[in-house]
Order: sequence, then structure tokens, then C-alpha cells
Amino acid sequence: MVKGSKQKMKVAVTSMGLSLDDQVEARFGRTPYYIFVDSETMEYEAVENPNVAAGGGVGILSAQLMADHGVQCVLTGNCGPNAFQVFNAAGIQVVVGVTGTIRRAIEQFNAGSIAAASQPSVVSHFGMGSGQGMGRGQGIGRGVSRGRVFDRGVDRGARQTPASGNAGVQPKMTKDEEIAFLREQANDLGRQIRDMERRIDRAQTGKVGIVAHVDAQTCTGCGICVDFCLVGAIAVNDVAVIDAHKCIGCGACVDECPFRAISMR
Repeated sequence: MVKGSKQKMKVAVTSMGLSLDDQVEARFGRTPYYIFVDSETMEYEAVENPNVAAGGGVGILSAQLMADHGVQCVLTGNCGPNAFQVFNAAGIQVVVGVTGTIRRAIEQFNAGSIAAASQPSVVSHFGMGSGQGMGRGQGIGRGVSRGRVFDRGVDRGARQTPASGNAGVQPKMTKDEEIAFLREQANDLGRQIRDMERRIDRAQTGKVGIVAHVDAQTCTGCGICVDFCLVGAIAVNDVAVIDAHKCIGCGACVDECPFRAISMR
């Protein structure tokens, strides 16, 4: 049972859409939307995930976003180790393995029938899995959708006042957490530098039409590249398959492939 589940809490749920009747999204850091719900009144606020297209460190950034919103419990499908460490530091409970609609997840939470996790459910760089169709192409719109606002009478353009418990809490990292965070940021900067170097090379040599190619003998079909492709150019069918007409040659898949199975040419 989730501690305090019978009390009023501010709960965040990863969602595929903007309403309580949309499905829970399995990925925490790269969910299209977060729905913040008052567990007692079911008033909610749906917010587009600002980190969905970030190159790295999305778990940490999204976990910090939860703390900024005064969230006390997160309901999601999976949670990686970096985000889990931030949740622990901020005193935020997290429940993994949640499926079905957002409304049903909150009902289970209120009934105390789901348990908070004691450890991460996936390793770093969790993506879509092998061919489960959870990559890009979600059609994410702009702005915020609201149900009934948390605080009646508050101007709709104003920032919502966080719920009690973790209001205004900024997670204090341990030394190991800070090192992990800085490494993620360094990796992200490294990817950006490599991307700029590829663009410079293309500009100097006059080469055009450079796209990603997969070595079918090396690829394991893990699907990590799908999650990092910004234009939805990759699908998995036993191994990763790249649509050359969609690929923009950004090289993100090359940087993220743990098996070095992708190259640019």
C-alpha cells in the first residue's frame, strides 16, 4: 500500500493524452504528458512534458519537475535509476507497473491497492522495448490542458500553488547523484558537439543526403534508437530499420546505440 494513499495528495501520472480517460504511458522521462491530480477531488492539470525530446538526462530533469510541482507520489509504468534517486532525495513516492486509464490508476491509488516501489524498475536508457510501437509520432500539441483548477479563484495564467508536503522542495543530491547528473550533462554536450562536427564536415565537403545505416549483424533490436529518434525514422523488426526518406542525419541514434550498430554515411 502507498503510504498516505487515503489522505489528500498531489499525484502525477505519466499519460499518453490530456484527460483522465487516456492511457498511462509506460515511460516516465519521455512520456508525452504529465497529469497532476488532486487525489481527493480528482481535479487535474495536464502538462506537456518539456523534456520529451531532450538528448539525455531526461529522468533527472523530469523528476526535478515533479518536485517543482509539489508532487507527493508518481504513478507510471517504469522508472530508471537516475530519476529514482531524485525521488528518494525529494521524498517522493513512485509506483511502477501502472497500466490502464489515468482515472483507474488514481482509483487504485486511493484504494491503497498499489504499492510504492523500493527500487528502479529498469536500467538506464529504457526505451520502447523490442517493437512495441511506443516511439515518436504522438502528435504532441502546445500549451496546457486543464480540468478543474486546483485552487479555485486563481488566475489561469498564474502558476499553481504546490500541494503541501513537498511544496517548493528542491531535491538535494548526494555526491554520487551529483556525479551521475553531471555525467549525463557531459554526455549530452558531447552529443551536441559531435552533431555540430558532422554538420561542419557536411558543409565543408558538400556532401548531402547522409543518413543512418544499421549493421544487422550487430543490432540486437533493443529499441533504444527508436526512443531517441526525433523524427520517427526508426522502427524495430527483429533489428532496427531506418527510413532513409525520414532520416535527417542528426546522428542521435549513433550516439545512443550501446552496441555501435549504427553509422552515418
